Amino acid sequence: MRFLYPAFLAGAAVIAVPIVLHLLRRDIAPEVPFSAVRLLRRSPIARSRRRRLRDLVLLAARVMAVLLVAGAFARPYFAKASVAASLRIIAIDRSFSMSAPGTFARARALASAAIDEAAAGERLAVIAFDDRAEAVSEPGGAGAARAALDTLKPSDGGTRYAGVLAKAAEIAGGDATRVVIVSDLQADGWGGEVHAAVPANLTVDVRDAGAPTVNAAVTAVRVSADRVTATIRNEGKLPWKGDVRVERDGRVVATASAVVVPSSSADMAINYRSPSSGSIAVAIDDPAGFNGDNRRFVTLDPTVRSSVLVVTSGAADSGYYASRALAAALQESEVRTLSAAALKPDQLGRLSAVVLLSTRGMERRSRDAIAAFVRAGGGLFVAGSAEVEPVVLTTTFGWKPAFTAEEQAADTVAFSATDLRHPILRAFGPLTANLGQVRFNRTWRVSDAGWQLAARFSNGTAALVERREGAGRIVLFASDLDRRWNDFPVNPSYVPFVAESVRYVSVSRDTRRDYVVGSAPAGAQRQPGVYQTTDKRLVAVNADSRESSTAVMSVAQFMSMIDVVPPATAAGQDLRARQLEARQSYWQYGLVLMLAALVAESFVGRP
Repeated sequence: MRFLYPAFLAGAAVIAVPIVLHLLRRDIAPEVPFSAVRLLRRSPIARSRRRRLRDLVLLAARVMAVLLVAGAFARPYFAKASVAASLRIIAIDRSFSMSAPGTFARARALASAAIDEAAAGERLAVIAFDDRAEAVSEPGGAGAARAALDTLKPSDGGTRYAGVLAKAAEIAGGDATRVVIVSDLQADGWGGEVHAAVPANLTVDVRDAGAPTVNAAVTAVRVSADRVTATIRNEGKLPWKGDVRVERDGRVVATASAVVVPSSSADMAINYRSPSSGSIAVAIDDPAGFNGDNRRFVTLDPTVRSSVLVVTSGAADSGYYASRALAAALQESEVRTLSAAALKPDQLGRLSAVVLLSTRGMERRSRDAIAAFVRAGGGLFVAGSAEVEPVVLTTTFGWKPAFTAEEQAADTVAFSATDLRHPILRAFGPLTANLGQVRFNRTWRVSDAGWQLAARFSNGTAALVERREGAGRIVLFASDLDRRWNDFPVNPSYVPFVAESVRYVSVSRDTRRDYVVGSAPAGAQRQPGVYQTTDKRLVAVNADSRESSTAVMSVAQFMSMIDVVPPATAAGQDLRARQLEARQSYWQYGLVLMLAALVAESFVGRP
């Protein structure tokens, strides 16, 4: 016998308590002289045999109760115990390539036959897989497996074999298991995987449901000023002929006839002036092929670029160098400039970072909005100067101890990289020494309590520090970026330094408009269509065009992708131990016996 949590056995030491109490009760009461019987012969009264037996039964009951509690919490199990029934896992492919006429019906029949083949008492589980593997029926009887099988239908996801094998290994644990995979054996289902590792306790049985040799799909859509161009792929051995339709709001708004030669793709231009917002779909009819790739959606809203806001003092030269450096280096972002006095809370929407060069005249509501922006995951890059008030930073973020910074004149100090592994400095590589050529004649002497140091000035004071604030990050550079306290803006390292600093603090935003079903964002369903995400983006979700291929593999080719590995890893052994203990559940019997011992103790111990 083994124990899942053997540390609880240490609790058995509590049996010393009833044993000690039992021994203490054996002490004889002190003698009390009594004058009337002083001349009588001393004769100690012997305990009755019945009393002694009762004390032993009480001791045994109490010791047994303690031992049973400790053993129950330790969760005992027999490691060599045989499982009550062997396990068979039926994994059925439900990717959209299974939606071809008759394919999924054949797959369901093969899966049902695999259930019928199960031996008496054999446990059955069902997994449905596409780009994800889901256990739709946990190990149990044939009735539950058939009921789960009857509810399945093809989805809009692609095929991925590695995931279903991993899910089967998870369900099996360390038990000997037969995994029956029913699929059309689409060749692209390995998704670039070289080989899949399968533990030796799994026996893989692959059953081919067959696949159609014809399929036409809309694989791409491009929208220009006066036309819509659709790419049609013909996987069949005969030419595909049909209409290509442009649909908007469920209505057909333009049509063109197309012919695509066998085993090729063709671009079909449809004359249609699309609106500047909303979405359209391009559709074809392909009754002999797959259903999921006959329609492709595309959004028309322009892609929203992330923005960087440079907050200045409002003077003509404030932010001049920083904004131009960022505009040149951050092609992926829009760079805006605004004075601190003119900043409003609603102007912080969809920002990726704020560069703070001044706090003069900033309203309290705007300061609170900046703090909320950072705590929600935004980034703030602060340049120390006479325009930035340290007390404003402290009150905005509520820092304790308060942030202090003293403006100090210097006899030309230089920048010294302290942590070359820091992401801002690492980007310079061997050119980090160029930062040391910048000359500073005025800097901030900052209190670095609560900050992490990345670089110093040559006089030893902090030059570049950072700290976390909620889910966001703040980086502070202890000198200005406007060429008032230094010659940094005319140094070649200025542009990459400012750009990398802003990239480092920036919040990462997903600005894509097109997704496949398997990677649909939050707010979108796992089926083709147009959706509004949780961050208010209009996105198009389409079937994975790789699934449109009719190329298949043989069973032998499928099996050649599997590498059998020993299951005896620490994690595997631990999982098997938990499964064995869960099936045996001896701890429940231990608790029942413990309660029985306590009941017996209460009856025996009554006077």
